[in-house]
Amino acid sequence: MVFVCDLGFSSLKWVYGKKKGRIVSAYRRSHEGLVVGEDALLTSGSSYLKTLEDLVHHYPAFVTEVAAIANVPSETSLVVGLPYGAWVAEKDKDAGVVKTLTRVLNASGWTDVRVLPQGLGGVRLFLNQNQAQTGNILAVDIGFNTVIFTLVDGTSHAIIYGDTFYKRGVHQMATQLLLPTIRDLAPSRTFSPVEISYLIERGYVQYGFERHDITGEIETAAKAYIDDVLCDISGELQAHLGLKASFETVLIFGGGAILIRDIIQAKKVSIEILQEPEYANALGFALAEG
Repeated sequence: MVFVCDLGFSSLKWVYGKKKGRIVSAYRRSHEGLVVGEDALLTSGSSYLKTLEDLVHHYPAFVTEVAAIANVPSETSLVVGLPYGAWVAEKDKDAGVVKTLTRVLNASGWTDVRVLPQGLGGVRLFLNQNQAQTGNILAVDIGFNTVIFTLVDGTSHAIIYGDTFYKRGVHQMATQLLLPTIRDLAPSRTFSPVEISYLIERGYVQYGFERHDITGEIETAAKAYIDDVLCDISGELQAHLGLKASFETVLIFGGGAILIRDIIQAKKVSIEILQEPEYANALGFALAEG
């Protein structure tokens, strides 16, 4: 049985056997060391993961935290995820992020580590659940900071093309489309990215003794956001593949998929959104590694 940890810029999703869970990607230093997860948000001054380098540097602390929660022995095989674009570009480099992450996790006591590309775990999960699938699949993994897209041959399961858009995830939607419309509801407050993620999940803003429902504003922002993202992905595919950029199914997963579940639609292709889309990569990694 493997221990899967999929750390993103808003949360870490983990799977161990039939158990799974997640903690927010916040951290704070205290006199007792590094505090990660929800406990880091209990007082002001918490930090959050901003870059790929942050992700690699702090991975061991988050893995250690959830290993304690799930009661995972350190001799267990560990599978972790990194954004697809970085994984593809640096998987063979000795000083690249893939081998660096492997080394820092080895140094923290995990001797058997495998690093897999985020964005493909959900594809593996979907193909496992739909083994009669044929035709090309456009997989779109919408995270908090990144959007990962891959065009996959549904028959051979080969990757035709894929890439990662950084700074294009749900955080962009929140800061550019949502926050300007709700700023008056909490005039003296600013929100960190992790707080923005919390706010979107809850669907309301609490200010003093007032609670304001913002689900309508979230839906409006999400629709404009996903239209722009899919337009950009279509342009990338046309630019790199031309007439080969065809697909019959659009598979959407990642935490951002929850936002658009009820608003996305298409007439000429099939739209598939996985159940529990935020766990899609972690569950797919677990399948890949048995």
